[in-house]
Amino acid sequence: MSIREQVQDEAIAGAKSHSHAEVELRHVLWGLVVALDGRVPPGIDKAAVRHLLEPAGTAAVTPTVSSLAQQELDKLTSTDEAMAVCADLGRRLLGATGGGSVAVESAPAADQAAVVEPQLDPHTSVAGETTAQVLAELDALVGLGPVKVAVRRLLAVQRMNAERRANGLPEVSPSRHVVFTGDPGTGKTTVARLIARLYNTIGIASRGHLVEASRADLVAGYVGQTALKVQDVVGRALGGVLFIDEAYSLAGSDRVDFGGEAIAELVKLMEDHRQDLAIIVAGYPELMRDFIESNPGLRSRFTHYIDFPDYDTSELVQIFLALAGQAQIQVTPDATDRLASLFGEARQTANFGNARFVRSTFEQAFANMAQRALQDDRIDTTELAEMTLADLPTVDRERSALERRIGFRAPAN
Repeated sequence: MSIREQVQDEAIAGAKSHSHAEVELRHVLWGLVVALDGRVPPGIDKAAVRHLLEPAGTAAVTPTVSSLAQQELDKLTSTDEAMAVCADLGRRLLGATGGGSVAVESAPAADQAAVVEPQLDPHTSVAGETTAQVLAELDALVGLGPVKVAVRRLLAVQRMNAERRANGLPEVSPSRHVVFTGDPGTGKTTVARLIARLYNTIGIASRGHLVEASRADLVAGYVGQTALKVQDVVGRALGGVLFIDEAYSLAGSDRVDFGGEAIAELVKLMEDHRQDLAIIVAGYPELMRDFIESNPGLRSRFTHYIDFPDYDTSELVQIFLALAGQAQIQVTPDATDRLASLFGEARQTANFGNARFVRSTFEQAFANMAQRALQDDRIDTTELAEMTLADLPTVDRERSALERRIGFRAPAN
């Protein structure tokens, strides 16, 4: 694979993981940093580049490449050219000088003393959005009725404690940290982003961004390195929410596993930064219970729990149609009718991925739609935006049976 292809793949992956509709220059810079690895020009910090990708957007389709990003990608004919483009984008987007640290969101030295924190309405975020606006986005999500109620309850507790604190009264259950339980694809990451923004609108998160982390981001393979990795991730999450999916993977049973060190460091940092850090951990209910019980500090700090139910069949159909709508694709009535039975069948299989399965189904249907349209080596205008019954894939029963036999899904109690 050429350096250009590596960078483009990483740029698209970065945009997609943050639900951005378009690959921009910041995504190209991220792709360069990942692809070049240890050959990144001096002065370009990976954490600072990653910060450029925040906050996440709302796009649900594969991002397109902007014309400006395409121009930069076309320059990547060799590793040397890639390093030159990386240095140029670092200078333009981060203020990197090529020989020192990266300047990120800082005022010129002469103006430092004049910087004053803005006085905000307690229900308006730094970005100018209000609590009501973010809650409206929450309400617009398909399904998740119990989750929407639980988020409002969580927000009410935080707002009440903020008012009590302002009036010199003690806080009750002041923790901002939350445990999400539920199967994959039930909207946990999306809701975590909304909670980060809601915390921002009520003044308990200064930035309102979300930083996603996995075990690989937090646990090192050698003594003394795990704490440093945890400190780096938490440092990027300050002022927002740190979201750790499959957090139970940190509680390894192996004696030489450093997951326990990561948990201990997280507990310490949750106390050190209790005024400007919220952590949301997520995973299967029974495994998350084991995770919380693995350290007494976790039990005392995670006092809010939100369970995410699986989507029912009609909700899965709504999600599919929403994806089609965002892509400006019309799904024919007979295809829509078939979706209900397709998703009904899929819900009975092992390792069902809820909304992830719907996205995968939509992308497969689009590939089928494209192949059908090109059978005569030309695409009619009407074929650009119509998805038919023939385009829909079928449930892979053979694979589902295999997954049931080898137990991919977390065991139930």
